Amino acid sequence: MKHPVAARLRALRRQTFRRRNNRPGAPPGSLEAVSSAPDDAGHLPARLALMHYASEGEVVERQHGASIEAAAAAMADHQRVVWLHLQGLPSPQQLQSLKETLGLHPLALEDVLHRGQRAKAESYDAHQFVILNLVQRERDADGDGGACRVDQISLFLGRNFVVSINDGANDVFEPVRQRIRANGKIGRLGADYLLYALLDTIVDSGFPLLDDLGDELEALEDEILLDADQEARNKLHYAKRELVVMRRAWWPQREAIASLMRDDASFIHESTRVYLRDCHDHAVVIIDFVETYREMASSLLDVYLSAVSQRMNNIMKGLTIVATIFLPLTFITGLYGMNFDTESRFNMPELHWRYGYLYVLGVMAVVVGAMLAYFRRKRWL
Repeated sequence: MKHPVAARLRALRRQTFRRRNNRPGAPPGSLEAVSSAPDDAGHLPARLALMHYASEGEVVERQHGASIEAAAAAMADHQRVVWLHLQGLPSPQQLQSLKETLGLHPLALEDVLHRGQRAKAESYDAHQFVILNLVQRERDADGDGGACRVDQISLFLGRNFVVSINDGANDVFEPVRQRIRANGKIGRLGADYLLYALLDTIVDSGFPLLDDLGDELEALEDEILLDADQEARNKLHYAKRELVVMRRAWWPQREAIASLMRDDASFIHESTRVYLRDCHDHAVVIIDFVETYREMASSLLDVYLSAVSQRMNNIMKGLTIVATIFLPLTFITGLYGMNFDTESRFNMPELHWRYGYLYVLGVMAVVVGAMLAYFRRKRWL
């Protein structure tokens, strides 16, 4: 039977090193489908959801029957902000439709199709393109930390539209939709503020994850101090691997958000850059937490090795004490075990004593007691 932690470790290794590209020699911007990977089993076909709204106007929402063509028709009204969301890994046909209908750049769509991209922000003539990674953990049946996976979220920002593509199975943008339905601040500002709201949701989703991981590391520290067994070692190794995945996913997103705050990001208004600065601060805080927990995990590994070494030293100390105690006893029994001519005047006189046997046993008991008292005085026991 496979160990559950070992199975999760194998899944994490796939997350860490997952990378899918075009076949060699394919032209740039090719939307050619690639062979499915084992981790595609958890990804659903892309589902479309459409929302568009105007400042202090009605909100139109389509969860069923949404289409790329309907989004393009809504974009014709430049007073409205259009948000098209694709949940799941889009097919090459859907990406081709995005290219032809909305004018999205083929190089950006190629990065959407070939997942495992590094977080980044790129400017094109017709839109801004952003990639962030969403790290999620699925709980086991017993409530312990389960599999950790990374979903790529691709965002396109135009003059009055946002296209978001989440290749995972879990939609994390429902709170943003609720804010739009409530006609809050997000409904009174432009598409760039909607992009900020989505970015902020992705970044802030890391805080609950890190809180849970911090609690697990503290519990693991107590477990290691009490009993540094193999199960604790496996949990620690899995936590270190999780932190590697998180660092790889979150480290470059600081620069991606910072690049949106620069003047060359033409689709970002100056008023929105203030909010992006706050989002960038959150990204920096998350990386600080990750680095702190990595140091904590490394120190826990040292504690584990020290605990294992201490337990081994205690075992060796116990065996050494037992062997040391039996050394004089072995000498005494060996000495009186020598059989010589009892008529010789040089023979051991104790052999003729009536209570010689009890006398030797008493001497052995006194020797053991004296040695134990000496060991205790030296604090070896």
